[in-house]
Formats: sequence, structure tokens, C-alpha cells
Amino acid sequence: MEVPARHCLKRPLLDVFQFEDALAKSNLNDIEISIISYIRYVGTFTQPTLTQALKLDSKPPALSLLCASCRKIGEHIPEHFEKVRVWSEKNSFDGVRWDGDLICSTTWNVDGERLVPEVGTTQFHNFAVHKELFQGLDY
Repeated sequence: MEVPARHCLKRPLLDVFQFEDALAKSNLNDIEISIISYIRYVGTFTQPTLTQALKLDSKPPALSLLCASCRKIGEHIPEHFEKVRVWSEKNSFDGVRWDGDLICSTTWNVDGERLVPEVGTTQFHNFAVHKELFQGLDY
């Protein structure tokens, strides 16, 4: 499958302090906080690794919980969240936005192909937290 040129679109960036403020105001539950904290610490993940690491139930799916968390956070940074949604839709193979793009996005291999089952590059969708939100090196 050929990779569309859309993957070169610049992602809207958010100041980490604005994100932290929105996160603090978003009233996330313990599971949602665990998901966000885990993603920000490990940097890269799949739904199965996220589910296993946090010992989450399979229903609802961890990525659905992530999206719900992003919507709660996005309520406190609405202009940025809308820009991310537009970017997400334009960057999607199918023109569909993914609210999880507020915090993380699909990863790509060195050949410029997405690491997703649809392209035949991996068994599960692979995601990486946005660089400015990564906390794994903070000791």
C-alpha cells in the first residue's frame, strides 16, 4: 500500500504547561489518569501492551478510554483540540478524526509506512506520545 503524502502535515503543537493545566481541570477518573500517565512515561505503545501493563478490562477498549480522556482534556483547550481534530482527519487514511491524537499518534517506520495492520507492517496499531508530553526521562 502506498503511503499518502498527507503524513507530512505539521501537527498542531501545544505548550506542555497548557496541557498540564487542562489535564488538572479535566476531572479524569483513576483509570483515565493511569492511562495518560503510562503513555506519557513509556512513549510508545499498542492497545494490548497498554491493557496488559495497566491490567485493564478488555471492555471498554483502552483506546476508547484514551479518547474519552482526550475529550475531557480538550474541553479545557478547545481551540487547540479543534486544530488537532482537523489535523487528525486530514492525516487519516479514511478522513476520520481520532481524538487520541491530542496526546499521541500512529507511528511510522523508516520507509515512511504507518505501523498499522492495514499496511501490513505490524500486528497492532502502534502509537507514540507527542514529544512535548513525554515524561519518561524525568527522574
